[in-house]
Amino acid sequence: MHSNARKHFLALAALSTLSMASSSAFAQSPEFNWYGRIDLALEQNNDGDTSRMSVNNFISRIGLRGEHKVSPAFSGIFQVETAIAPDDSGNSKAFASRNSFVGIKSGAAGTLILGNHDMPLKTLGGGAYNLWAQGDLEEVIIHGKASRVAIGSANFDNVHTRKTSMLQYTSPKLANAVVAKLAFAPDEGKKAATATVPAYGKAMWGASVEYNDGMFNAGLATQSQANYIAPTATADGSAMKAHKAVLGIKVADFTGGLLFSRLDNSAGRKTSNLMATGAYALGATTLRLSLGRSGESADNAKDAVSATALQVDHAFDKSLAVYGYFARLQNDDNAKGTFVASDNFPAVTAAGKDPRAFGVGLRYNF
Repeated sequence: MHSNARKHFLALAALSTLSMASSSAFAQSPEFNWYGRIDLALEQNNDGDTSRMSVNNFISRIGLRGEHKVSPAFSGIFQVETAIAPDDSGNSKAFASRNSFVGIKSGAAGTLILGNHDMPLKTLGGGAYNLWAQGDLEEVIIHGKASRVAIGSANFDNVHTRKTSMLQYTSPKLANAVVAKLAFAPDEGKKAATATVPAYGKAMWGASVEYNDGMFNAGLATQSQANYIAPTATADGSAMKAHKAVLGIKVADFTGGLLFSRLDNSAGRKTSNLMATGAYALGATTLRLSLGRSGESADNAKDAVSATALQVDHAFDKSLAVYGYFARLQNDDNAKGTFVASDNFPAVTAAGKDPRAFGVGLRYNF
């Protein structure tokens, strides 16, 4: 056997042995399980100037989660989740790039986690949101990703926030319908004082409360990051603040909702944003529609963004679905909103352009 062939054989044998040992260990340990999603689509898109055909990845991920019961009423929990790009490995993220944490859980007292996790404002949504792929207008409109580009990222941020090094408490379900969350992330890179500017940090906190009885859901959330615009020798720092409200309903085969947000940089720029979404199931096939608008950040700023998204999907079972979608943004004269759900949708570099996308995708959950 040649040297290279021998090396390959030995490597494969070692990998096979490790895989079998790992499988055996996990099979004997029901406290742990793998999970994930692969979501890819063939898409025809246009950034307002140029049309392209591409294969797009929509936040495919793989994760490992577990729960260890110390007693019937008390558990230790963990999760490690990583974004992957099956269509282009160069777009895969660092290990544990998505929600990854360790925590403790009590049915009577609630759950406390520490790690990298979505803030309460981001996760508030319930039945009020339901589109996939480029139809994910919540990020673009409600959480301000379109506004951030138009106003300038140094002055105005989006609030679709997965925060590193954060602590979050989630209450037990109260009255079988109400859940509250409180999160805090200290600023580990706090800036030291200078001769002209005192020491300052950019700590973030957030909170939400949501009612969901299976038919109706409603919720409120708030989030604030101190000194998003840093203080100077002549001006105090400015906090990036956001408030969000959701209202949803599910009746028979219809699901619908309204989402509203108010984003404010505490320095004269603020947007009011509204989105309506609905879905109607016809057996295994579901029709979905979202409409949204992000308002101007100031009088006559001309940086508003409107959005429309349509989707039809067919679920073969709980794991596999095929879907088609169309989405379009309409940018005012000074707006540069673009789609953000995929890895590689082209940026809108010139203000006032109207990006759009049409695609067919396949989603597999495991």
